[in-house]
Amino acid sequence: MVRLGQALLVAVWAGSLGAQEKPDAAPLARDQRRIQVAVATRFLARGDTLRDRDVAWRDTVITWRWGTLGPDTTRVSAGWVTRRPIGAGEVLRMPAVMPPPVVQAGTAVRALYQDGAVQLVLTGTATNTAALGGPVGVRVDRGRRLDGIAVAPNTVRLR
Repeated sequence: MVRLGQALLVAVWAGSLGAQEKPDAAPLARDQRRIQVAVATRFLARGDTLRDRDVAWRDTVITWRWGTLGPDTTRVSAGWVTRRPIGAGEVLRMPAVMPPPVVQAGTAVRALYQDGAVQLVLTGTATNTAALGGPVGVRVDRGRRLDGIAVAPNTVRLR
Protein backbone atom coordinates (compact mmCIF):
# COMPACT_ATOMS: atom_id res chain seq x y z
CA MET A 1 0.00 0.00 0.00
CA VAL A 2 1.43 3.37 -1.08
CA ARG A 3 1.20 6.24 1.34
CA LEU A 4 0.12 9.67 0.20
CA GLY A 5 3.56 11.17 1.06
CA GLN A 6 5.39 8.58 -1.03
CA ALA A 7 3.04 9.07 -4.01
CA LEU A 8 3.49 12.85 -3.83
CA LEU A 9 7.30 12.47 -3.71
CA VAL A 10 7.26 10.23 -6.81
CA ALA A 11 4.99 12.68 -8.67
CA VAL A 12 7.24 15.65 -7.81
CA TRP A 13 10.35 13.69 -8.88
CA ALA A 14 8.76 12.64 -12.21
CA GLY A 15 7.59 16.21 -12.85
CA SER A 16 11.06 17.64 -12.20
CA LEU A 17 12.74 15.63 -14.95
CA GLY A 18 14.16 17.73 -17.80
CA ALA A 19 12.79 17.53 -21.31
CA GLN A 20 15.70 15.35 -22.46
CA GLU A 21 15.59 12.95 -19.51
CA LYS A 22 13.29 9.97 -19.63
CA PRO A 23 11.58 8.61 -16.50
CA ASP A 24 13.06 5.16 -17.17
CA ALA A 25 16.63 6.54 -17.57
CA ALA A 26 19.05 5.66 -14.80
CA PRO A 27 19.96 8.56 -12.52
CA LEU A 28 23.33 10.15 -13.26
CA ALA A 29 26.24 10.66 -10.91
CA ARG A 30 27.07 14.25 -9.93
CA ASP A 31 29.89 14.50 -12.46
CA GLN A 32 27.94 13.07 -15.41
CA ARG A 33 25.89 14.91 -18.04
CA ARG A 34 23.63 13.82 -20.87
CA ILE A 35 24.61 15.50 -24.13
CA GLN A 36 24.03 15.10 -27.84
CA VAL A 37 27.01 14.53 -30.13
CA ALA A 38 27.19 14.71 -33.90
CA VAL A 39 28.51 11.58 -35.63
CA ALA A 40 29.34 10.91 -39.27
CA THR A 41 26.81 8.72 -41.09
CA ARG A 42 29.34 7.70 -43.75
CA PHE A 43 33.06 7.89 -44.49
CA LEU A 44 34.11 11.50 -45.14
CA ALA A 45 37.30 12.36 -47.03
CA ARG A 46 39.49 15.35 -46.22
CA GLY A 47 37.98 18.52 -47.73
CA ASP A 48 34.40 17.20 -47.95
CA THR A 49 31.63 19.69 -47.23
CA LEU A 50 29.09 18.32 -44.75
CA ARG A 51 25.48 17.90 -45.85
CA ASP A 52 22.48 17.33 -43.59
CA ARG A 53 22.47 13.61 -44.38
CA ASP A 54 26.16 13.29 -43.34
CA VAL A 55 25.40 14.14 -39.69
CA ALA A 56 23.38 12.13 -37.15
CA TRP A 57 22.82 13.14 -33.53
CA ARG A 58 23.33 10.62 -30.74
CA ASP A 59 22.50 10.95 -27.05
CA THR A 60 25.34 10.00 -24.75
CA VAL A 61 26.47 10.37 -21.16
CA ILE A 62 29.82 11.98 -20.39
CA THR A 63 31.80 12.31 -17.19
CA TRP A 64 32.88 15.88 -16.64
CA ARG A 65 35.01 17.03 -13.74
CA TRP A 66 34.18 20.63 -12.79
CA GLY A 67 37.83 21.65 -12.49
CA THR A 68 38.60 20.67 -16.10
CA LEU A 69 37.71 22.08 -19.50
CA GLY A 70 34.02 21.98 -20.30
CA PRO A 71 32.56 19.55 -22.81
CA ASP A 72 32.75 20.50 -26.49
CA THR A 73 29.44 22.22 -27.22
CA THR A 74 30.16 23.10 -30.85
CA ARG A 75 27.10 22.46 -33.00
CA VAL A 76 28.28 20.99 -36.30
CA SER A 77 26.02 21.86 -39.22
CA ALA A 78 25.73 21.52 -42.97
CA GLY A 79 28.37 23.50 -44.82
CA TRP A 80 31.23 22.70 -42.44
CA VAL A 81 34.39 21.25 -44.01
CA THR A 82 36.39 18.18 -42.94
CA ARG A 83 40.09 18.70 -42.30
CA ARG A 84 41.03 15.01 -42.18
CA PRO A 85 39.43 11.68 -43.17
CA ILE A 86 36.58 10.76 -40.81
CA GLY A 87 35.15 7.25 -40.46
CA ALA A 88 31.46 6.38 -40.32
CA GLY A 89 30.21 6.64 -36.73
CA GLU A 90 33.09 8.89 -35.61
CA VAL A 91 32.20 11.93 -33.50
CA LEU A 92 32.38 15.20 -35.45
CA ARG A 93 34.24 17.82 -33.45
CA MET A 94 36.78 20.55 -33.98
CA PRO A 95 39.50 20.50 -35.32
CA ALA A 96 38.47 17.49 -37.46
CA VAL A 97 35.66 19.63 -38.89
CA MET A 98 35.64 23.40 -39.14
CA PRO A 99 33.19 26.09 -40.21
CA PRO A 100 33.40 27.01 -43.90
CA PRO A 101 36.09 29.56 -44.73
CA VAL A 102 35.02 33.12 -45.54
CA VAL A 103 38.55 34.17 -46.56
CA GLN A 104 40.79 32.11 -48.85
CA ALA A 105 44.59 32.43 -48.88
CA GLY A 106 45.85 34.42 -51.86
CA THR A 107 42.58 36.24 -52.57
CA ALA A 108 42.02 39.99 -52.50
CA VAL A 109 40.43 41.22 -49.27
CA ARG A 110 39.15 44.48 -47.85
CA ALA A 111 40.95 45.40 -44.65
CA LEU A 112 38.94 47.69 -42.34
CA TYR A 113 40.33 49.80 -39.49
CA GLN A 114 38.23 52.10 -37.35
CA ASP A 115 39.16 54.36 -34.44
CA GLY A 116 36.32 56.61 -33.40
CA ALA A 117 35.20 58.67 -36.38
CA VAL A 118 38.26 57.71 -38.44
CA GLN A 119 37.76 54.77 -40.78
CA LEU A 120 40.44 53.37 -43.07
CA VAL A 121 39.77 50.83 -45.83
CA LEU A 122 42.71 49.08 -47.51
CA THR A 123 42.90 46.33 -50.07
CA GLY A 124 45.39 43.55 -49.70
CA THR A 125 45.98 39.83 -50.12
CA ALA A 126 45.01 37.25 -47.48
CA THR A 127 48.00 35.21 -46.34
CA ASN A 128 45.91 32.36 -44.91
CA THR A 129 42.46 30.77 -45.08
CA ALA A 130 40.09 31.54 -42.19
CA ALA A 131 36.54 30.92 -41.04
CA LEU A 132 34.31 33.63 -39.61
CA GLY A 133 36.04 35.06 -36.52
CA GLY A 134 39.37 33.45 -37.37
CA PRO A 135 42.72 35.27 -37.55
CA VAL A 136 43.85 36.49 -40.98
CA GLY A 137 47.11 38.02 -42.14
CA VAL A 138 46.80 40.69 -44.83
CA ARG A 139 49.73 41.69 -47.05
CA VAL A 140 49.19 45.29 -48.23
CA ASP A 141 52.51 45.60 -50.08
CA ARG A 142 55.82 43.77 -50.27
CA GLY A 143 57.04 44.88 -46.86
CA ARG A 144 53.87 45.24 -44.81
CA ARG A 145 51.71 42.58 -43.25
CA LEU A 146 48.76 43.40 -41.00
CA ASP A 147 46.77 41.11 -38.70
CA GLY A 148 43.03 41.01 -38.39
CA ILE A 149 39.88 38.95 -37.90
CA ALA A 150 37.63 37.60 -40.68
CA VAL A 151 34.25 39.36 -40.32
CA ALA A 152 32.58 38.65 -43.69
CA PRO A 153 33.41 37.09 -47.04
CA ASN A 154 36.74 38.62 -48.17
CA THR A 155 36.55 41.25 -45.40
CA VAL A 156 38.97 41.57 -42.49
CA ARG A 157 38.75 43.88 -39.46
CA LEU A 158 42.26 44.96 -38.50
CA ARG A 159 43.35 44.74 -34.87
